[in-house]
Amino acid sequence: MYNHIIRQDHLFNLDPRIKIGLILMISLVALTGGVTGIEVYIRLLLMFIPPLLLICIKQYTVGLIILCLTILAWYGEAFVIIDHNQVATLLIFVPSGIVTRFLPSLAMGYYIFKTTQIEVLIVGLEWLKLSRKVTIPIAVLFRFLPTIKEESISIKDAMKMRGISLKFAFIKPIQYVEYRVVPLLNSVVKIGNELTIASITRGLNLTHQRTSIISLNIRWLDWLFLMITLLLCTFYYVV
Repeated sequence: MYNHIIRQDHLFNLDPRIKIGLILMISLVALTGGVTGIEVYIRLLLMFIPPLLLICIKQYTVGLIILCLTILAWYGEAFVIIDHNQVATLLIFVPSGIVTRFLPSLAMGYYIFKTTQIEVLIVGLEWLKLSRKVTIPIAVLFRFLPTIKEESISIKDAMKMRGISLKFAFIKPIQYVEYRVVPLLNSVVKIGNELTIASITRGLNLTHQRTSIISLNIRWLDWLFLMITLLLCTFYYVV
């Protein structure tokens, strides 16, 4: 539907309900941050799932970068100890801990963003019986963020054509921020109004039941990823 979204029939484009389950479980384990015992290795396997999914949908560069950062941060957090130098150890441990706790969740969110159409996401959330007060803002957010990014790039290109570069930002920082922010705010307001009209046209509201032609089917690959993640989470908290 949009040029940044992987085709819905792609083998590794998982069911949206499975994606939600995966991001919740992976985020929970990543944030708890066990760094001792066998749970260290179980946690690593769970953190491998988001970059693996990114690589499977041909996001090779992003997937490999996240994979390498995850391994380095995991090793730095769990095993690197510099003898008789607590400051150096702390400087390695703290950044590594931040990466291992937040990068898997961000990577999984990026995968969901790259593979999920808005209509499919709404159907999945409605199947989970979530309130429309939750589903509608999420759907609008998915459509809103890439549009804002495109507008920001267009404003930056227009400024370059007029000779307003980073050099200008150092000379007149306040004026540079004004040139960037004011047009972007105007675009945000305009896009917000357009999205509101589009939502009403498509029948998104809080009171009436919405129909859809989309049918969700959980495939064997969806069950495989769900079961692997669920088993690893169980072992992580039980073993």
